[in-house]
Amino acid sequence: MSDSGNSLRSEGFFSSLSSFQREFLRYFSISLIIFVAGCVGGFLTARADPVFGETLLTLFQDLVSNEIMADDPPYLALQLFLNNLQACVLLFIGGAAFGIVTLFVLSFNGIVIGGIMEVVGGKTGGLVMLAAIIPHGIFEIPVVLVSSALGMMLGRAVVLEFIGQGDASLQAMKLGTIFVKYIIPFIAFAACVEAFITPAVLQLMT
Repeated sequence: MSDSGNSLRSEGFFSSLSSFQREFLRYFSISLIIFVAGCVGGFLTARADPVFGETLLTLFQDLVSNEIMADDPPYLALQLFLNNLQACVLLFIGGAAFGIVTLFVLSFNGIVIGGIMEVVGGKTGGLVMLAAIIPHGIFEIPVVLVSSALGMMLGRAVVLEFIGQGDASLQAMKLGTIFVKYIIPFIAFAACVEAFITPAVLQLMT
Protein backbone atom coordinates (compact mmCIF):
# COMPACT_ATOMS: atom_id res chain seq x y z
CA MET A 1 0.00 0.00 0.00
CA SER A 2 2.85 2.34 0.89
CA ASP A 3 4.67 1.65 -2.39
CA SER A 4 1.45 2.27 -4.30
CA GLY A 5 0.91 5.55 -2.49
CA ASN A 6 4.47 6.67 -3.16
CA SER A 7 4.08 5.78 -6.83
CA LEU A 8 0.89 7.80 -7.10
CA ARG A 9 2.48 10.80 -5.40
CA SER A 10 5.47 10.56 -7.74
CA GLU A 11 3.23 10.39 -10.79
CA GLY A 12 1.23 13.33 -9.47
CA PHE A 13 4.39 15.39 -9.00
CA PHE A 14 5.67 14.78 -12.52
CA SER A 15 2.26 15.29 -14.09
CA SER A 16 2.08 18.69 -12.42
CA LEU A 17 5.28 19.81 -14.13
CA SER A 18 5.25 21.61 -17.43
CA SER A 19 6.71 19.93 -20.51
CA PHE A 20 9.67 22.31 -20.27
CA GLN A 21 10.33 21.33 -16.65
CA ARG A 22 10.07 17.61 -17.44
CA GLU A 23 12.48 18.04 -20.34
CA PHE A 24 14.91 19.93 -18.13
CA LEU A 25 14.81 17.27 -15.40
CA ARG A 26 15.41 14.57 -18.00
CA TYR A 27 18.50 16.27 -19.42
CA PHE A 28 19.75 17.27 -15.96
CA SER A 29 19.58 13.60 -14.96
CA ILE A 30 21.43 12.59 -18.13
CA SER A 31 24.07 15.25 -17.42
CA LEU A 32 24.50 13.96 -13.87
CA ILE A 33 24.95 10.38 -15.08
CA ILE A 34 27.50 11.38 -17.73
CA PHE A 35 29.43 13.58 -15.29
CA VAL A 36 29.55 10.93 -12.57
CA ALA A 37 30.55 8.27 -15.11
CA GLY A 38 33.35 10.56 -16.31
CA CYS A 39 34.55 11.16 -12.76
CA VAL A 40 34.52 7.45 -11.95
CA GLY A 41 36.28 6.64 -15.21
CA GLY A 42 38.95 9.28 -14.63
CA PHE A 43 39.44 8.16 -11.03
CA LEU A 44 39.80 4.47 -11.90
CA THR A 45 42.05 5.18 -14.87
CA ALA A 46 44.33 7.37 -12.76
CA ARG A 47 44.47 4.67 -10.10
CA ALA A 48 45.39 2.01 -12.66
CA ASP A 49 47.82 4.31 -14.48
CA PRO A 50 49.40 6.96 -12.20
CA VAL A 51 51.04 8.63 -15.20
CA PHE A 52 47.57 9.40 -16.56
CA GLY A 53 46.57 11.10 -13.32
CA GLU A 54 49.79 13.09 -13.08
CA THR A 55 49.36 14.20 -16.68
CA LEU A 56 45.85 15.48 -15.93
CA LEU A 57 47.09 17.30 -12.83
CA THR A 58 49.94 18.89 -14.76
CA LEU A 59 47.55 19.91 -17.52
CA PHE A 60 45.21 21.51 -14.99
CA GLN A 61 48.06 23.36 -13.30
CA ASP A 62 49.46 24.62 -16.60
CA LEU A 63 46.13 25.77 -18.03
CA VAL A 64 44.33 27.02 -14.94
CA SER A 65 45.96 26.76 -11.55
CA ASN A 66 49.30 28.43 -12.26
CA GLU A 67 47.57 31.37 -13.93
CA ILE A 68 45.07 32.26 -11.21
CA MET A 69 45.81 30.56 -7.91
CA ALA A 70 48.56 32.98 -6.82
CA ASP A 71 46.33 36.06 -7.06
CA ASP A 72 44.84 38.02 -4.16
CA PRO A 73 41.33 36.81 -3.22
CA PRO A 74 39.31 39.56 -4.98
CA TYR A 75 41.23 39.18 -8.22
CA LEU A 76 41.26 35.41 -7.79
CA ALA A 77 37.47 35.44 -7.50
CA LEU A 78 37.23 37.42 -10.75
CA GLN A 79 39.57 35.03 -12.57
CA LEU A 80 37.69 31.99 -11.27
CA PHE A 81 34.41 33.56 -12.32
CA LEU A 82 35.66 34.20 -15.86
CA ASN A 83 37.19 30.72 -16.13
CA ASN A 84 34.04 28.95 -14.93
CA LEU A 85 31.81 31.24 -17.01
CA GLN A 86 33.77 30.26 -20.11
CA ALA A 87 33.29 26.57 -19.34
CA CYS A 88 29.55 26.94 -18.70
CA VAL A 89 29.02 29.05 -21.82
CA LEU A 90 30.79 26.36 -23.83
CA LEU A 91 28.54 23.70 -22.31
CA PHE A 92 25.48 25.75 -23.20
CA ILE A 93 26.25 26.99 -26.70
CA GLY A 94 27.88 23.65 -27.52
CA GLY A 95 24.32 22.39 -27.77
CA ALA A 96 24.02 24.22 -31.08
CA ALA A 97 26.23 21.49 -32.57
CA PHE A 98 23.40 18.97 -31.97
CA GLY A 99 24.59 18.63 -28.36
CA ILE A 100 27.84 16.89 -29.36
CA VAL A 101 30.15 19.59 -27.99
CA THR A 102 28.17 19.72 -24.73
CA LEU A 103 28.50 15.97 -24.22
CA PHE A 104 32.21 16.03 -25.01
CA VAL A 105 33.00 18.96 -22.68
CA LEU A 106 30.95 17.48 -19.83
CA SER A 107 32.59 14.06 -20.19
CA PHE A 108 36.06 15.57 -20.42
CA ASN A 109 35.53 17.67 -17.31
CA GLY A 110 34.31 14.65 -15.40
CA ILE A 111 37.36 12.62 -16.42
CA VAL A 112 39.75 15.42 -15.47
CA ILE A 113 38.09 15.97 -12.08
CA GLY A 114 38.03 12.25 -11.31
CA GLY A 115 41.68 11.80 -12.26
CA ILE A 116 42.81 14.80 -10.25
CA MET A 117 40.79 13.66 -7.23
CA GLU A 118 42.60 10.32 -7.25
CA VAL A 119 46.04 11.95 -7.47
CA VAL A 120 45.41 14.74 -4.95
CA GLY A 121 43.56 12.42 -2.58
CA GLY A 122 46.48 10.02 -2.61
CA LYS A 123 48.93 12.81 -1.77
CA THR A 124 46.96 14.82 0.78
CA GLY A 125 44.34 12.43 2.09
CA GLY A 126 40.63 12.19 1.45
CA LEU A 127 39.54 14.78 4.03
CA VAL A 128 41.83 17.48 2.67
CA MET A 129 40.70 16.72 -0.87
CA LEU A 130 37.04 17.02 0.16
CA ALA A 131 37.78 20.27 1.98
CA ALA A 132 39.28 21.62 -1.24
CA ILE A 133 36.20 20.70 -3.27
CA ILE A 134 33.02 20.74 -1.18
CA PRO A 135 32.75 24.44 -0.11
CA HIS A 136 32.48 25.76 -3.66
CA GLY A 137 31.74 22.46 -5.40
CA ILE A 138 28.24 22.26 -3.91
CA PHE A 139 27.44 25.34 -5.99
CA GLU A 140 29.79 24.94 -8.93
CA ILE A 141 28.96 21.35 -9.91
CA PRO A 142 25.18 21.89 -10.06
CA VAL A 143 25.81 24.98 -12.21
CA VAL A 144 27.87 22.84 -14.60
CA LEU A 145 25.10 20.24 -14.75
CA VAL A 146 22.40 22.84 -15.36
CA SER A 147 24.51 24.44 -18.11
CA SER A 148 24.89 21.01 -19.68
CA ALA A 149 21.15 20.33 -19.43
CA LEU A 150 20.39 23.64 -21.11
CA GLY A 151 22.93 22.79 -23.81
CA MET A 152 21.26 19.43 -24.46
CA MET A 153 17.89 21.12 -24.64
CA LEU A 154 19.32 23.53 -27.18
CA GLY A 155 20.71 20.57 -29.11
CA ARG A 156 17.27 18.94 -29.15
CA ALA A 157 15.75 22.19 -30.41
CA VAL A 158 18.31 22.32 -33.22
CA VAL A 159 17.49 18.74 -34.20
CA LEU A 160 13.76 19.47 -34.18
CA GLU A 161 14.23 22.52 -36.38
CA PHE A 162 16.49 20.53 -38.69
CA ILE A 163 13.64 18.09 -39.30
CA GLY A 164 11.10 20.90 -39.55
CA GLN A 165 9.39 20.44 -36.19
CA GLY A 166 10.58 23.37 -34.07
CA ASP A 167 12.06 26.84 -33.76
CA ALA A 168 15.60 26.63 -32.40
CA SER A 169 16.10 30.40 -32.25
CA LEU A 170 13.04 30.85 -30.03
CA GLN A 171 14.16 28.06 -27.72
CA ALA A 172 17.69 29.48 -27.65
CA MET A 173 16.35 32.84 -26.45
CA LYS A 174 14.34 31.15 -23.71
CA LEU A 175 17.27 29.02 -22.58
CA GLY A 176 19.68 31.95 -22.83
CA THR A 177 17.46 34.01 -20.53
CA ILE A 178 17.57 31.22 -17.96
CA PHE A 179 21.37 31.04 -18.29
CA VAL A 180 21.83 34.77 -17.73
CA LYS A 181 19.26 34.98 -14.93
CA TYR A 182 20.34 31.97 -12.88
CA ILE A 183 23.63 30.48 -14.05
CA ILE A 184 25.81 33.60 -14.09
CA PRO A 185 24.93 34.70 -10.53
CA PHE A 186 25.64 31.20 -9.19
CA ILE A 187 28.97 31.13 -11.03
CA ALA A 188 29.88 34.42 -9.38
CA PHE A 189 28.84 33.14 -5.94
CA ALA A 190 30.80 29.89 -6.37
CA ALA A 191 33.88 31.86 -7.43
CA CYS A 192 33.68 34.01 -4.29
CA VAL A 193 33.34 30.93 -2.11
CA GLU A 194 36.33 29.29 -3.82
CA ALA A 195 38.46 32.42 -3.46
CA PHE A 196 37.59 33.41 0.11
CA ILE A 197 36.12 30.40 1.96
CA THR A 198 37.79 27.31 0.50
CA PRO A 199 41.34 28.51 1.41
CA ALA A 200 40.20 29.18 4.99
CA VAL A 201 38.70 25.70 5.23
CA LEU A 202 41.92 24.19 3.89
CA GLN A 203 43.97 26.08 6.49
CA LEU A 204 41.85 24.53 9.22
CA MET A 205 42.42 21.07 7.76
CA THR A 206 46.22 21.38 7.40
